[in-house]
Parts: sequence; structure tokens; C-alpha cells
Amino acid sequence: MEHLFIVNPVAGKGKALNIIPDIKDLVERHSLSYHMEITKAPKHATEIAREYIKSNRNLRIYAVGGDGTLNEVLQGVAGSDASLGNVPAGTGNDFLKSFCSKSDSRVILSNIIKARPVPVDLCKMNDMYFLNIASAGFDADVVANTQYLKRLPLIKGKVAYIGGILMSLIRLKNFQATFYIDDEIVHMPSVLLSAFANGKYYGGGMMPVPSALPDDGLLDICLIEGRTRLKILLFFPRFIKGAHTKMKGVSVKRCHSVRMVCTSPVHVNADGELFRLKEVNIEVIEKGVNFIKPDLS
Repeated sequence: MEHLFIVNPVAGKGKALNIIPDIKDLVERHSLSYHMEITKAPKHATEIAREYIKSNRNLRIYAVGGDGTLNEVLQGVAGSDASLGNVPAGTGNDFLKSFCSKSDSRVILSNIIKARPVPVDLCKMNDMYFLNIASAGFDADVVANTQYLKRLPLIKGKVAYIGGILMSLIRLKNFQATFYIDDEIVHMPSVLLSAFANGKYYGGGMMPVPSALPDDGLLDICLIEGRTRLKILLFFPRFIKGAHTKMKGVSVKRCHSVRMVCTSPVHVNADGELFRLKEVNIEVIEKGVNFIKPDLS
């Protein structure tokens, strides 16, 4: 059994790099055969995973970083027999929250190095894969505006995120879309946000669809009707806690596939990857990837 650690050096403001000595100490104490690669650019993690899988199908690959790093490695792992794990070293580390409440990277590392992989569902959106949650509308606008602000001098972290929320409110534009949910068609003239969830958490712990389970063969979706700026401010405290699903104008459904067709392109966020799309096609690949799940309560 080969173990491959793909380390994102910028994840968690350098946190991933600080874990390297712990990884080396652990695998050497257990006399494990391992490789370690440090990414040099965006998408490099995908290339590394694909290259190693070509020569070794019986491989355990660990993404050392946050949800974005995990998603990059996933693109290389999907469709193979390799097992995928995550040593959390990012900002949110949201996908792992669906399996355990522990967040200490060293505790999880020492656990998953010996844990057995379990099959979990994989989602395919257009021509890419995601494990956790994809969404379109207001929250994706916040991501886009936050990324824009982070490129400006002296604007970082929480300041950029708060600024991203304010920009999204000022520029608020509910969108029009038709959703094809398995055999059901839903026309919505005004949409604030649509979330397509395999996992429970995103955005640092928000729960857009609390009922989502990563291994039930189903996609849980939440459709939220358009709202005014004031109503958004009243709505989001409940949305963050997952207490919004019974509110007026909120619809939760479960399906195997969904297609969203918009009248104009909207921001779409999938596991931290940002797109601007007019049409989104998502299907669940049941038990589509072997995930090294932490065995922790």
C-alpha cells in the first residue's frame, strides 16, 4: 500500500506546511511507504494525483489543505480505484464536518492513516466533480466579491469577507431559473440562492441543507425565493444555523439529478471553485469514490 500526501503550501496561511514534520514522523514510525508532493500552482494537485494513479492503482491519496485542495485532488482521483483522504489544513474544512466534530489536523492525521476507506457519493457538475456542496446566487456572489476584494492592497481575511457580503447586498440581483429535478419541473421567476448538497456544511459551518448525507445516493437541494435586502439580513442568521428550511419561500427536495437553466449567467460555487454559468447539470454517482473517513465522534 502506497501513501501519497499532496500538500498545498498556501492552505491555511501556511498551516499545511507546518504539518509536514508530523506526517513524516507518523508514517516513518509505522514503517509506511509514502510519497510527499508540494503543489506549485492552482490545479497542480490534480496533475500530481493523476500521474501517481497511472503507475499505482492501489493508492491512498491525502489532500493536505482545505476543501479547495480536496476538490483539486478529487478531480484526479475520480474514476479510479484510489482512496481519497483529507488532512484538514484550510480555513473551513467543511466536508469533514459531515463525518466528525474533530478539527485538529494532527488528531485526524493519526486516525485516517490507519482507517479503512468507505464508499461515498460523488457529484458531477457539467465537466467537473464535487464532494460537498455547489450553490448558485447570492452566496456565490459573496465568494466572487470576496475574491475580488482580496486582490486589492491591505484587504484580507474577514475584512474582505464582510466587504464581499456588503457588495453582494448593494448589487443584489435575484435571478430567474427553471429547475429540472428528476421528473419534476420547477419554474422560479425570482431566486435568491440555490444549494445542491452532498455534505451538510459549507462556508465555515453554514448548513444550507441540514438533511444532506454524503453516502445516501441522493442530492439534497434547497431553493430559496428572491428576497429584498432587508429580508436577506433577517433571513441569513437562520440560514447559517440550518433553521431556515421551514420558512416561507424555501423549498427542500431530494433527487438523483438536477438541471438548472437560467435566463442569464450567474455565479456558481462548487467546493470553493467559482464559475459563471447559464446552465448547470448535476448528477449523483452513488458510492463513486472511496473516502478515508475519520473514525472519530
